[in-house]
Amino acid sequence: GVWLNGCSNLIAFCTADESKREAVEEFQYLLSRLISLVVCHSLRDISGQESSRFQHLDVSALDPASLRYLEATSAKQYVALQWIQRLVVEGARTGVLNVAPPILSRVFQELSIGIVHFIDAQKL
Repeated sequence: GVWLNGCSNLIAFCTADESKREAVEEFQYLLSRLISLVVCHSLRDISGQESSRFQHLDVSALDPASLRYLEATSAKQYVALQWIQRLVVEGARTGVLNVAPPILSRVFQELSIGIVHFIDAQKL
């Protein structure tokens, strides 16, 4: 729910400015891969399985240092969520996202609510 809604909003908030088309595509590409990581590793943690049943999109486009860090951490969904938040801040700063700050803040709320739901699900 909320993670999908947050990402859907971010896609909708991308600028239609043709001069930023490449930057928008890079933003959307990275966003989709990072949210895929968040969901995949959250499901793995909730299920208690390291199964390949839960797969994420290819993340090989991330820089090698980030991939090494991600591989070494046990909190992959938290790291990926932080990377999404940084991506959103950078997208707002560079004009990739064309939305008023109060509206954009709702995306951060949705991301936060999603992680709270994940933590609550772990308690079950």
